[in-house]
Amino acid sequence: MQDDRFFQKNHLENHLGTIFDDLPGFIYFVKDRDRRYVAFNERLCEIFETTSAAIFGKSDEDFIPPHILKDILKDDLSVLETGTSIVNRVELVPRGSGFVDWSTTTKKPLRNQHGEICGMIGITRPFDQGTTSLSMNDELGTALKMLHQKFRENIAITALAKAANLSLSSFLRKFKACFNMTPKEYLRHLRVQEACHLIVRTTLPLAQISFDCGFADQSHLSREFSRIMKEPPSAYRKRYRL
Repeated sequence: MQDDRFFQKNHLENHLGTIFDDLPGFIYFVKDRDRRYVAFNERLCEIFETTSAAIFGKSDEDFIPPHILKDILKDDLSVLETGTSIVNRVELVPRGSGFVDWSTTTKKPLRNQHGEICGMIGITRPFDQGTTSLSMNDELGTALKMLHQKFRENIAITALAKAANLSLSSFLRKFKACFNMTPKEYLRHLRVQEACHLIVRTTLPLAQISFDCGFADQSHLSREFSRIMKEPPSAYRKRYRL
């Protein structure tokens, strides 16, 4: 789905966004200089829980919660203002009905026939597909796998560094460079992500969800959840109850 007027005005070739509809979880999008959507695949409609007609000409502010929007906006402006691509940015993104998932996003500037930046093109893919590559080729892969498998436990950072065969300082530096957060921050986000899913898709009491997600108690869950999701678990459940 695309607004052909944008592509004709900037003398750009048509982009085959529909090919990504056959790749599970992939999101394809094109935005103009004002960050308005001018092309995207069907997956974006599912994420925003609306129709293509409602997305054309709109920006992320119309669909994405402010706490998640902040980093997306920062990256968009960086691409549009500097012309520098953002490659494989790991981020937490909404996927509709209160669910959130780790994803990997790449954004690149679009230039018209005069070499001027007229917009950007981007792809967001499920993070699980990125971890396969990391596990095979990156020295952080083993530590990352441990985090995803044992996020409910109290994992020592030294154990993660050892799993990656790195010194503690090297591990922390490489992890921060790769994910733009510390291992402890990443662990907290994993726990909150799982809590989001359990809050929406089950009727378990929050005390049980706290235990199942690795939090010390319900108060600990409430603090971390509110800090990351910008609302308490009870309000989140009420808003997204299935």
